Formats: sequence, structure tokens, C-alpha cells
Amino acid sequence: MKLTLATNEEINLLHSKYKRFNTHLLENPNELYNHTGIMDVFNRVLTEEEAFELLGEKHNLKYGANFSDTFTQLFHIEENGVYVHIYKKGLSKKAFKYKLSCLNRSEANIFRKLFSHSKGIYKIGDVEALVFLTKLSVTELYFVDFFFPSLDTVIIGNYDLSFPIYSNSIIGFNKCKEIIEENGLFIRQ
Repeated sequence: MKLTLATNEEINLLHSKYKRFNTHLLENPNELYNHTGIMDVFNRVLTEEEAFELLGEKHNLKYGANFSDTFTQLFHIEENGVYVHIYKKGLSKKAFKYKLSCLNRSEANIFRKLFSHSKGIYKIGDVEALVFLTKLSVTELYFVDFFFPSLDTVIIGNYDLSFPIYSNSIIGFNKCKEIIEENGLFIRQ
């Protein structure tokens, strides 16, 4: 599994492109991004009754492969590498230990290494690392922000498999949409 800390040069390039790394905390993403949507299993917002009936752990496991396949396809077309931001603030020791207990031994070691540095920007070096990070978000164990620089796009792990997608390029946004739809998912507004 290849997952390395981003170099200072890579971080500076990403910062000049995206302005912020903690994208998941944006209250109004339209201030920074021209094209926004939500990658989801459903093409519309569910009613409360539908959400209660349809969402949960089984839902996430059922559609997890669709998300892994989407991220893998995006990874393969990305010329400049895929990066992730691991937001490390606010995770208590107790929560950290719980998350480790939900992972197998090798995954727990990787997760530990992610938190062994104060920096939170990593470059994904292979599909195995990408799938691991996707799994963390799909299972709602830990959410990460995925940066696709050549597509000018960020995809944010989120609850109920409703992953916000922000892009400054209509070409990048449409390419993501095409791949997302190829994998049985939707971008809803």
C-alpha cells in the first residue's frame, strides 16, 4: 500500500488550486467552487421515512463497491496524482482506539501511521491505498477529502453515501459525473 506524505511543493500547488484543505468544513462551497453536487446512490433527496427504511450499515456495504470502482476509475485518469486530506483535529484517544478496533491488523497499522504526523495531506500511490481510504469513508469509520488536481475537483466522504463533489472546472465535473454514472451512482444538486 503506497500512501506518502505530500511534499511541501505538492502542498503549495494544491493550496494554490484549492485554497483550503478542510473542504468538508465549508459552509458555502459555492464561494470557492463553480460546480457542486452530491455523489449519491439516489438521484434525489430521500424523505425521512425512506431514509429510515433504506439507509444504514447494510446500505453502505451494498453500494460500497460502486464508490470504490468510481474512485478507482478517477484515480486511473488522474495525471497529477490523487491526494487526500486527513482532518486530525477533534479525534479523542477513545474514538481513535475504537476506529482501530474496527480495522484488520494491516489496516490499523496504516491508520495509525496516518495519525503519526502532524501534516494531513497524503499522496495516494496505488489503488490499494485508494480503496482503503474509500472504505474508511464508505463505512463511515473516518471521512477523508479526495483531491483530483487535473480535474480541479474535490470529493468529500460523508454520511449515508452522500459525498459532496466540488469542482472549478466544468470539464472535470462532467468527467466525474460520467464516471459516477457509469458506476450506477448519481450526482444530485
